[in-house]
Amino acid sequence: MEPRVLQVDDRGAGEPLVLVPGGLTGWLSWAPHQERLESRHRVIRVQPIHNELGARGVPGDPGYTARDLERPSLAGWSGGGLALIEFAIEYPERVRTLTLVEPAAYWVLRHLGERVDEVDASNGFLQELFGREVSEDDLVTFLRLGGLAEPDGDARSHANWERWSTHRATLSWLNPLLDRPERAIDDLSRITAPTLLTKGTQSTPVDRRIVDLLGERLPDAQMREFEGDHAHHIEQIDGFLDALEGHLAR
Repeated sequence: MEPRVLQVDDRGAGEPLVLVPGGLTGWLSWAPHQERLESRHRVIRVQPIHNELGARGVPGDPGYTARDLERPSLAGWSGGGLALIEFAIEYPERVRTLTLVEPAAYWVLRHLGERVDEVDASNGFLQELFGREVSEDDLVTFLRLGGLAEPDGDARSHANWERWSTHRATLSWLNPLLDRPERAIDDLSRITAPTLLTKGTQSTPVDRRIVDLLGERLPDAQMREFEGDHAHHIEQIDGFLDALEGHLAR
């Protein structure tokens, strides 16, 4: 796949804060945060290529890799958090601060031999979707695996269903983000930037455990817990932004 320039929405002035979205709805998820932060910071929302093309209904390209990403503060949710962990390991000197909202760093669990069956079930499902059309039933399964819909509930009645459904083709691009067999747990010690880790009280045990493990292993990490699920930074935006502002002020 030919290299592409990322779409960006750059607003405000001051020290840059780059917001990287999760794997489904893309940069829309960070829009309310940018709106409230731009009076005090230069806030840059980026749209990863898999979100840009997936939002248009384009199935994943087998030639796609996730390595598209001066020294900004970086904040990432879910798959965006995973991408930022990779970036911070490779280029620690280029990261001023790091904020990770339940990053999808499942490789950490696998390397430690924890919750492997759950990780394999989630990764295996997404690997099956790579490069093909994504149905509404596929989306329902993904939402349940990710804790964004109740296991026995009606995901289609969720307030965000229309937005999720519109962007469901993005799921067919996520396979290259999942496994990092070349990584070692000790690689996390390369992330020297002050790091804020957040998790939701109702998030899946897998997502919560990843946050806990990163908090134990990153050299300069703080953890915060918020009411809500995998999208707690949206559900509790006031508390999350207070924590983020305090972190940036460090």
